[in-house]
Amino acid sequence: MWPDSSMLRLSVCVLFLPVCWCVPLAGWVESPGYPRGYEPHAALSWSRCAPPGHTLTLTLVHLDLEDGYECENDVLKVYADGGLISSLCGRMSLDELRSSVNPSLLSSSGGCLNVSFSADYSNTERHTGFRAFYTTQDYDECDDPNIECSHFCYNYIGGYMCTCPPGYLLNADNHTCSVSCTEDLSGSLRGQVTPPGHPGPLRLRRPHCSYSLAVEEGLQLVLEFTGQFDVETKPSGECADAVRPIDTGSSQVHILFDSDDAGTNMGFTVTYKTKRMTCPGEVTAESSLMPRRQQYVMGDTVTVTCDAGTAVELAVAPGIKSNMTFESRCQKNGEWKPVYQCEAVDCGEPDIPHAVEIVRPLSTHYKSELRFTCISKYYKLESDEVFTCEADGHWKSITGQTKMPRCLPVCGVTESQMSSGRILGGKRAKLGEIPWQLLIKNPSRGGASLISDQWAVTAAHVVDGLETTQLAVRGGMIDGAATDAVIMYTEKIIIHPKYEKGKSDESRTTFDHDIALLKMKNKVQLGPNLIPICLPEWAAAKEGEMSTVSGYGMREKKDIARFLFYADIAEIGEDKCKETPNNKNGNRLVFTENMFCAGMEGMDSCQGDSGGPLFVPRVGTGTADKPYRLKGIVSWGAFCRDRNYKGYYTKVQNYLDWIRETMEKDEED
Repeated sequence: MWPDSSMLRLSVCVLFLPVCWCVPLAGWVESPGYPRGYEPHAALSWSRCAPPGHTLTLTLVHLDLEDGYECENDVLKVYADGGLISSLCGRMSLDELRSSVNPSLLSSSGGCLNVSFSADYSNTERHTGFRAFYTTQDYDECDDPNIECSHFCYNYIGGYMCTCPPGYLLNADNHTCSVSCTEDLSGSLRGQVTPPGHPGPLRLRRPHCSYSLAVEEGLQLVLEFTGQFDVETKPSGECADAVRPIDTGSSQVHILFDSDDAGTNMGFTVTYKTKRMTCPGEVTAESSLMPRRQQYVMGDTVTVTCDAGTAVELAVAPGIKSNMTFESRCQKNGEWKPVYQCEAVDCGEPDIPHAVEIVRPLSTHYKSELRFTCISKYYKLESDEVFTCEADGHWKSITGQTKMPRCLPVCGVTESQMSSGRILGGKRAKLGEIPWQLLIKNPSRGGASLISDQWAVTAAHVVDGLETTQLAVRGGMIDGAATDAVIMYTEKIIIHPKYEKGKSDESRTTFDHDIALLKMKNKVQLGPNLIPICLPEWAAAKEGEMSTVSGYGMREKKDIARFLFYADIAEIGEDKCKETPNNKNGNRLVFTENMFCAGMEGMDSCQGDSGGPLFVPRVGTGTADKPYRLKGIVSWGAFCRDRNYKGYYTKVQNYLDWIRETMEKDEED
């Protein structure tokens, strides 16, 4: 029967070497209020540590706690050496505690036990708690399978010691015993090594013999077994006695000989001599040497060439594995220096252009291949060439290209059908019908046309004087007041260099070169309602050819249109186009070869449409094989309400070179 909690606590003071440990040998630990029961929110923390060479055990004799899923209510936790070893709740009998819990409540030698008890806010019934008895005991290290003495082990309170039989020495590890026979033969250029007692039978008990050989740098030792070799072998074929290792090709060699207690074998003889130091026939893997020889000696220099697809990273060019060769010299110690690793060429992560995706999983090593696709159907890959990681560390196509293919926006192809709705005398556009149409609201109203995923074109007079202004350009809509419009902000406004900037309407006599490019800060996300229009092809003007003009400008009875309208109009002959209106000062405006005019009875572009598109073919007749192309930019004309029905447009085909060169130069910058 265990003593109650009022028992005297026993203590022992053990004097061993220079340390004195005074610890309680045993005692009780129990929950608050035991055995009457514990209150809500009751808690207890208890900790004890065993002195070196001792263990601490905990024996639970009573357990009655509130039960719960994973002991979420009341819980008793026991930790050994900082790790949780048991988490308990509910009721358990003494037999259950003895069989399933108590055997595990044990610290390591010199370790600690910690007990943590906590109760929650309420219990449905009163629980008595827990009670446990702890004891401190000496740890028998000689029974520990992890502690091995080669001969004898003696346990004492708080520790243990290994001892040897007469005639043996305890090694520095304080665990193994051996007979020592050590000989230093350094400086000797030739001779023999034999075990003690040779040529007679080996009679030493467990000898541990070490023979050291060393010669000056530039020479190497050559060892050979000569004469009789007779060491004990077990019936299983394993070595009972062993000689290890015979390390040749070096200026320093150690020969170790170990034997057991049995056998009458005659031993061995190792003959040694010296020769000039040689280096191996390989400096590094994945390479070849020049000149190629059967043997390399100290002082030889070779050129190391990495195999195809491998390269070295030299100190002169860190991080760049494109050096195929390096020189190395055979040293006095038989090693090559310098030595670099020929590693697989890594072309690195390719610089993937916007909207391009890699089709297959990316590997960047030699001979890896890259195939490409575009992120959506609104882009088209300009080339489907496969790029390969070449031996020079660069991605190249089969035709030798190093610049990755681009995904170019698909232009002039819409997804909507022909509109049936009702610019001056025009029709109201449906969403997605003219997806390249853009709107500039401030500082003055005008239009523009998207020609790529980052560039738009408009009339120069719309943005004259605004080159340093950040414009907000709206697209992806047909309602000028739409709150869900795509808003793009300009990064650059580039007016054609030959356009006469800064002139007022009264003093201007020509709108020649009325064209400007807008570069947006960011590439826009293309979709069914926001698609670029194609640039025109080179073609002669056709009088009477039908085209469509669109915009958010004035209509018959309104200052400006809230919604996007368009009208189908015909190109007018050059002779009639030369019959130009006058400016506000009464001077006739000049018609040039960079313009054309178009209109029809009741149909015309108007104020507020400037900068917008005139395109072919007419709305609703474009196809994938015949995409919509930007033929003109709304430029100037008589006041549309004068019923002139003749508008003047910038002829875009005359500016194709300027547009492309400006965009390409900007990308290079």
